[in-house]
Amino acid sequence: MNDMALKTAEKLLQKALKELDEAYLRLPDVDNGKAYLFRGKERVRLALEILEKGV
Repeated sequence: MNDMALKTAEKLLQKALKELDEAYLRLPDVDNGKAYLFRGKERVRLALEILEKGV
């Protein structure tokens, strides 16, 4: 990936993580909704970590 694509992906992941954090706080704890949301947050966090390290 070129540098601009990496920066764009990083910004999108940061925004997605911020939105997932906000949704997690607002979601009532029913039907395992928070568990699915938490796993999504962790996947985005991991992808962002990998992208920042440049692996």
